[in-house]
Amino acid sequence: MKFLSYLNEHLLFMGIPGLLAISFLDSAAVPLAGGPDAVIMLLSWRSPALTYLIVLAATIGSTLGCMVLYGIGRKGGEKALSRVKPEKMAWVEQKMQEYGTWAIIAAVLAPPPFPTKPVILAAGVLRTGKFRFAAGVFAGRLVRYSFLGYLGAKFGNDSARILKAHYPAISLILIGAILLVFLIRILRNRNKRANS
Repeated sequence: MKFLSYLNEHLLFMGIPGLLAISFLDSAAVPLAGGPDAVIMLLSWRSPALTYLIVLAATIGSTLGCMVLYGIGRKGGEKALSRVKPEKMAWVEQKMQEYGTWAIIAAVLAPPPFPTKPVILAAGVLRTGKFRFAAGVFAGRLVRYSFLGYLGAKFGNDSARILKAHYPAISLILIGAILLVFLIRILRNRNKRANS
């Protein structure tokens, strides 16, 4: 664990390349303190003009890290998922089969403590297409990290305090947006069936 702390500190000093590495490691399930969210806000605060590049680096790093976890799921994820409670795993599998890419977008967009890792592993176990999976992760992370970058660039040092103070409202808005997407998808599927 001492090595991981040491690594985390050095990656923080590297700026955008360090953020790319932190995002990759965090999404590949390597335990680092803090994760990319705080780093995105910090870097955006320090360099607002580079916010788009900061967000893009974090999104690419996270997508690549999720691809590692997805690959683990494809090769032997059943063993890794055996630690997840059966009822939670059944729920994840059902949502993955019903909603596919939208479930992946929702998982990577949702704020902690949503269990993102089991969804990523399940996508591998269920053989979700690689392109669909990567596109879902990229889209969800891009939205989430853009929001965090905006907070950092706009509110600077106060961004973490604002996020913490309004976390319940922000979580409800994100959950509401995710539910709206699912509702639209359900209604489209019903219309297609009715027209068939």
